[in-house]
This record gives sequence, structure tokens and C-alpha cells, in this order.
Amino acid sequence: MRIGHISDLHILAIDRIRPWEYLNKRMVGGLNLLLNRSKAHSTSVVERALEALDSLNVDHIVISGDLTNLALDSEFAAAAEIIRSIESAFSRVSVVPGNHDYYTPGAASSGRFERHFKEYLKSDLPEYQLERGYPFCHLREDVAIIGLNSGIATPWLFATGRVDDDELEQAARMLDDERLKSRFKIVVVHHPLMADEHHRFNFNRRMINAESVLTTLRQKNVDLILHGHNHYLSVLQVPKLGEAGTTFVCEAGSTSVEGGGPKMAGKFNIYTIDDSQLVEIETHLFESHASGFRPFRSEVFRRHIEEERG
Repeated sequence: MRIGHISDLHILAIDRIRPWEYLNKRMVGGLNLLLNRSKAHSTSVVERALEALDSLNVDHIVISGDLTNLALDSEFAAAAEIIRSIESAFSRVSVVPGNHDYYTPGAASSGRFERHFKEYLKSDLPEYQLERGYPFCHLREDVAIIGLNSGIATPWLFATGRVDDDELEQAARMLDDERLKSRFKIVVVHHPLMADEHHRFNFNRRMINAESVLTTLRQKNVDLILHGHNHYLSVLQVPKLGEAGTTFVCEAGSTSVEGGGPKMAGKFNIYTIDDSQLVEIETHLFESHASGFRPFRSEVFRRHIEEERG
């Protein structure tokens, strides 16, 4: 099975915003858009990424949050329209919110993200799902994809996240379910659970309970954790705590970034899973609007014994 991973799309749609909607944290975010972000992120780059993923025959697409900039209804509608363009999107896409999708208390409490993406939150194991829609589980071939929500409304100049304790408890119970026992287990959450070479855990951007979440997922033998938030490519490995093996913790970067060279330009990952093992991670990089995305790097983690003998 081939799973595409895109993240941090930051779709911008502010043409119909009412002036009083800026009388909150959006004032800072709007200034950031004027100075920086609106020039860095491009909806057309997202569309090129989806075209490339289609041509590369991925079976499923995971989106690890921050679909919007300011959590406006207009941005959610634009993002939902783009995601619906994916063939058989309702059965082939798993998506979780990020901090930008819960940008204000009103956006968080109203369930704006969940309203626009409710079809993607339908769970194959609904008995573990809390009222808000998390954790959800999508069972696809020999893979289980579990979605967690780390989005919370935060004060100005903060972009922290947290997975609620009751949600984490339900996820732990779900991961113990016999129906997941022989499957390759993927957890999707927006905020990173580990520091990488590019980012330490900055106080105002961290996952508040990252250590607890990561420990639980390692104890439950999760194979692959996919996140966003940092906008950098990252592939980390830590030992599982419940059995022998490795938990991979991966970020593709921000898919929608138009420039910035190989370090910052838009990226997506493809994870190849065979016989309940992670075989390869391919990273594709946005080069230009004319040429779209190109292969950037590939890591092969494990080959089957039969292939090695052949």
C-alpha cells in the first residue's frame, strides 16, 4: 500500500471576511499574511501536489493539519473543495486539524473544521470515537490509520497543541483492539512529538503533552506517526516500548510553499507499506509551476528476505 502525506496547506481565502472578524488573534495573523505567509504558500502548489500524487498511484492520502490560515469559513470551504477533487476522496483521505484550524476560540468551539470535513472523520471503529470526532480509525487493506486532534485555541503569539486526556485514553483502547493487532498502525496528529535537527520544543509552539502522547503510542506499538507544524522534512526513529521494533516519526514539510530552495520548498512524502512493514519513504519536492514536483530523496528501510535472496 502506498500512502501519500501532505500537510500545512495554509489555504488563503479572505475576500469575504468582515472587519470585526479581525478583532482577535486574527489581527496578528492577518499582519503576518500581509508581510510573509501569503507570498510563501500557494494553492496552486497544493493542486500540483495532488496531481503528482494521482500520477504516482497512491492508495490513500493523509493530511496532517493546518489546512487554513485564519480558520475562516471561506478558507475551510476552499480547502474542502480542493480535497474533494481527489478521486474517491471520502474513502481515500484521512485529515486532522492543526492549530491554524483552531485559530480562535470561536473557530474551535463551533466545530468549524469538523463541520467542513465530517465525511473524513467517519470511523471504522466508531465505538472509540468521542463526541467531537476523535480518535477516528480508517481501516485500509492491512493498514489502520488513527487520527488525533492536537488543535487548541491559543493566546496571541502562541501555537501550542494538546491531545485531550480522554481522547488519548480512547486511542490507547483502540490500539489494543484485536482488529488492529496484525495491521500496520499509523497515527496522524498535527503537532510534533519529538524535537528534530531543525526545531527544539519552543515553549510557544510545542505539543504540551508530547511526552505522554509519544510514550502511549510507543507502548501500543504504533509503527508510524505522521505530523506537520514545523514545515521541515524530518524522519526520526525510536524503539517501540511494547514489543521489538521501531516507531517512525515523520514530517513531510509544508506542501504549499512556493520557494525557498530544497530546505523549505513544498514537499510531500509517500510511504510504501508491504506485508505490514514500512519498506520505503519517498520525498517529492516542488520545483516550479512549469515542472511541478520532482523526486527529491528516497530511503529504503527494510527489504523482504525473498528480494534479498533474488
